[in-house]
Amino acid sequence: MSINWIGCLVSLDCGDVLGTYQGQVKAVDNSGQTLTISHTYRNGIACEIPEITINAADIKDLKLVKGPEEAACIMLKPTTPSKLKTEETEQEAVAPTVKVLEPQIGGYPDSNHGNNNFHVSPSRYRQQTPTRDRGENFQFYRNGSSPRYTPTKEDQVELRSRRNSASDEKCSRSSLTPRKIEFRRKPAIRENCFSAPVESMLDDFDFEKNLKLFDKKAVFEEIENGQPVVVKVAESKSQYRHDENILNSGPVTFQQIKLPSPAEQKYVTDSGLVIPCITYDMRCRLFAASEKYGFSVERRIEMVGRSASEMVLQLLGGSHRLNPQNGHQLPTVVILCCPHIQGAQGLNCARQIANHNVKTVVVIPHLGHMEKIVEDELNLYKLCNRKTFTSAKDAITGAVDMIINCMDSHESDMPQQTWYKIHEEWANQNKAPVLTIDPLINGTTVQAKWCLQLVLPLPLKGNNSQVYLCDLGFPKQVFLDAGIKYISPFSHKFVIPLHPNS
Repeated sequence: MSINWIGCLVSLDCGDVLGTYQGQVKAVDNSGQTLTISHTYRNGIACEIPEITINAADIKDLKLVKGPEEAACIMLKPTTPSKLKTEETEQEAVAPTVKVLEPQIGGYPDSNHGNNNFHVSPSRYRQQTPTRDRGENFQFYRNGSSPRYTPTKEDQVELRSRRNSASDEKCSRSSLTPRKIEFRRKPAIRENCFSAPVESMLDDFDFEKNLKLFDKKAVFEEIENGQPVVVKVAESKSQYRHDENILNSGPVTFQQIKLPSPAEQKYVTDSGLVIPCITYDMRCRLFAASEKYGFSVERRIEMVGRSASEMVLQLLGGSHRLNPQNGHQLPTVVILCCPHIQGAQGLNCARQIANHNVKTVVVIPHLGHMEKIVEDELNLYKLCNRKTFTSAKDAITGAVDMIINCMDSHESDMPQQTWYKIHEEWANQNKAPVLTIDPLINGTTVQAKWCLQLVLPLPLKGNNSQVYLCDLGFPKQVFLDAGIKYISPFSHKFVIPLHPNS
């Protein structure tokens, strides 16, 4: 470049990072390939640095705006004061004591001070809006030891990294925002607050005396008198369903079953009805009366098996366990039977639950002679394609969900037999819960969790299991012949739980 360019107004495009500079050419160094401009504007904003030296390698485009003569005329023209500057001048005249504190990162050197302290007047701050580019100009000044600064490629890389950092940009903007701090003290208020004598705070506060000044009763009376009068609305009559009784019935009689002699033991249902216990002889008379009216032993066994199967299915899980989607987890039930009436009831229950896809295993000894009723129930069970075994240890290989105990008999002494003792030990060692159908009065050696009694309960001795009662469907005349005044406590169920009457 020639020295003829000195004094011209030029526009230098230095790329996206350094920006565009406008100013008057002050010096041209052909050997160093640099250009120095004064009265500089960067991206349309006046720079605080008096002169800027730019390398020729950083200049991408150079435009000549005005020649030396026209540039000199422009520089000699005085700048027109703006309205904003006039208002700021007036404010400075009114309040000249206002100071503006600025963070150290955004300060300018005061010409009157040789140290690193910074001070800027408010008007100087308001004339130029702090921007990102202005922040970069501050960085130029801090890095240089003189007002003149030449941007290099290293600074270009640094500036590019700053432009790519949103957090740095946010921090730079926040740091450049001036904060006006006014030190206006109010000595009168502070004096009234902090001038209290220390001796006045040393006296103990009398809480009891202060509490007596508050009349709680009078305050509450005032609050209640100030409230509006509440008018009570007449209560509407309760709504009844179509199946509810709206007439007041008589008092409930909880003991609806009466025996010819006082009961030795009593139970209570969930609804509070009292169920007295009968002796074994009275139950035999009740069964004999039922057979006289045509209620045969086979029908009684069917009713017991039906009620016991319903109870077993519910104890196994009901619809949650027995459904087509849960076919891979069918429960397994072991029925321990002997060739007597109680064993026939167990065989009938096994056939009922086998029809509901429960895996059943019947264990019954072959003693040679069996009663006809037991043999008939065994043949009906075999029609379900299920086998019988004589030993539970040989038949059971997997887990057992429930054991049904039908080995006890009221007529014969079964616990003394070897087969009974072997299976009693096996049932007590197994972890599966046990259900006993028609238990003995004196108790059984097999520890049971539940026991099912027939028609009316027997007074069990030393029983720790939950007692259930099943309905056999005897008519009232059967109970009257046995001397019992009977009203059914079963309601909508065929099996109900019983609790000791404490």
